[in-house]
Amino acid sequence: MILPQRLLSIAQNINNVENLVDIGTDHAYIPIYCVKTQRAKNAVASDVKEGPVKIASKNIKKYGLEDKILPLISNGFENVEKNSFDMAVIAGMGGLLINEILDKGKDKISSDATLILQPMLAVNEVRKYLCENGFVITKECLAKEEDKIYNILVCKKGNEVLSEFDIYVGKRLFLDKDELFLKYMDNKIYTVTKIINGLKKSKNLSCEIEKREKELSYYIKARDEFNG
Repeated sequence: MILPQRLLSIAQNINNVENLVDIGTDHAYIPIYCVKTQRAKNAVASDVKEGPVKIASKNIKKYGLEDKILPLISNGFENVEKNSFDMAVIAGMGGLLINEILDKGKDKISSDATLILQPMLAVNEVRKYLCENGFVITKECLAKEEDKIYNILVCKKGNEVLSEFDIYVGKRLFLDKDELFLKYMDNKIYTVTKIINGLKKSKNLSCEIEKREKELSYYIKARDEFNG
């Protein structure tokens, strides 16, 4: 099985896992790949909708992994047994939805479990949620697929203090010198500058403009310090 780069980058953070759960599994590509490559011994391929779970079941059967991967209909962690996994993947959805899934399911997550999160939007909100709700980001990396860059966050239960700069920029990305970091910052600077220019054409949005200008200053500072 050949995975697209986004999914492959997620899978590369999965090693020596006894029980993996993939929340929002869609076609079960990550569980299948990880079990086939012995990155995970067993897995649960979970999705909130019946359609994706049926497709996942067909793919699991196609690769002869019915005894290793369980397809499951579940809204987030709702039907996942408490403390039944040592790693969970929540990928390919918006950051606010990821936060909601974590908030509703955090009692199902053991203190030893690792989470891999890949938000398509609002990564800042995910970092903020993790910091404020008893999670530590142990690693963050970037994956490039075609012309898009994706954030992948690895975290565990614990306590961490993040500054506003850390939340916007990504503390681990900055400290670990991710090779895509400068491109990522350039993209952020371009996008936020465009938003600010659009806001300036409207009236009574001074608070939002001020917020965005502060955000922009963090990206510029991170880029300049990274280069320095």
